[in-house]
Amino acid sequence: MSPTTRPAAQRLKRIAARARTLAAVYFIVLFVGTHLPVEQVEAFATASDKWLHFAGYAVLTLLVLTGWELTIGVLQPKHYFAVWLAGVLYGAFDEISQTPVGRNCDMNDWVTDVLGVVAGLLAFRLGRAALHGAIAWMAPASNAAD
Repeated sequence: MSPTTRPAAQRLKRIAARARTLAAVYFIVLFVGTHLPVEQVEAFATASDKWLHFAGYAVLTLLVLTGWELTIGVLQPKHYFAVWLAGVLYGAFDEISQTPVGRNCDMNDWVTDVLGVVAGLLAFRLGRAALHGAIAWMAPASNAAD
């Protein structure tokens, strides 16, 4: 590895680590938010419940895919399938596990979760070039500074 690419590779590793950390933190926040008793959630939720489910799972999917691609390189169809499957299964678990805290297990919420995962997958595929372009654009600045 040449001295000019080393700082860029190190910067990419830092960005990838931050993306993975952000995905993990967001996952925890999403889990906690979906398991708060209804009385506590109603104080915060001003949007439609379905929009919150859709957006929550779309953002989670985008964060997971971003962290994964920045870590291992270009994702293959099997990676997208794994993220889709994990999102579908976690969405079902999320709905079922809400009943002990006094919330409803709603099939329509799960369908909305799955639609959010699919939207996140599509948004990532459409935005991959912009993600890599932004990283490439930032890399020369880090090379000049190092």
